[in-house]
Amino acid sequence: MKKLSIALVAVVVAWPLLAATRTAAFEVSGWTCGSCAVATRIALKKLDGVQDVKTDPEKNEARVTYDDSKVTTDRMVEAIAKLGYKATHRNGGGAAGSPRAPIDEPPNAVKSLPAERVSFFEVPLECGAAEGLGCGSAAKPILTELDRNARIAEARINHAGTVLAVVWKNPNDRSDGAVESLFEAHHLAAAVLRGEAREKAIQEFRSDQWYAAADVDRLSEHEARVIAARLVNRAGSKLDLSPDRRAALTEDLAVVFARHLISRDEECDSRREAIEKELTRAASKHLNPQQLAELRKAGEQGIQALPGEAR
Repeated sequence: MKKLSIALVAVVVAWPLLAATRTAAFEVSGWTCGSCAVATRIALKKLDGVQDVKTDPEKNEARVTYDDSKVTTDRMVEAIAKLGYKATHRNGGGAAGSPRAPIDEPPNAVKSLPAERVSFFEVPLECGAAEGLGCGSAAKPILTELDRNARIAEARINHAGTVLAVVWKNPNDRSDGAVESLFEAHHLAAAVLRGEAREKAIQEFRSDQWYAAADVDRLSEHEARVIAARLVNRAGSKLDLSPDRRAALTEDLAVVFARHLISRDEECDSRREAIEKELTRAASKHLNPQQLAELRKAGEQGIQALPGEAR
């Protein structure tokens, strides 16, 4: 019994030694300003096990120091994705301590799909407010309808909203014409990709992030952050805010925009007054009346990028 107790003590003492403090570097796409980087830093710091985060908006890079016994890089990528940004983990993060065996990634069913089961279409589902971003509110009803088709296993769009992938349950039941007809019913056009364009889409489908109906709200959240950051940046120095207060203002405005983008319907124009009231209420937590007036002036110029503004 005494030997067993000694062994247990040895295990307990040795257990912390298995942990290591590591540094992971991520390339982040989707940032449009310093506030985006600040929001990312705040989100990562909320993860248990993250000790320090440094972000560089000019390099689109985030470097995280963390305890690898408490948090994984996959969790960090997920946390960044929830903000609407795409993070790619760069290999080579250093570790203070003995190296540990890498954690295996879960199997990706998409990567092992036979190519003949997937149809690819060029589609016009881009976001008008942000370049290179798909429109979640436009894609969601179409993806939902495709999911209801008994012949279709799943349907996804790429991050840019320019390509749709439809996975058929049985290649013999494939009907590209049915997909094109669905787009026509929505007063849109879809064109089947062939040749080199299809081969490129296959490679991207097996490696990049694609969005199903249940995922596209993340695109809307990203769009909301772009719009919020654009308005705050447009008001610029007239707001006279610290970086942290600027990031908090952007975050609160983005929450309002996201809520209405996700619930967008045919009556969205009639809700404009309600949206403006919500935005004013959110901004009032951070701004005095004079600052609020400057932000309102920025908003009156619209949510689209003006000449010289980042898209």
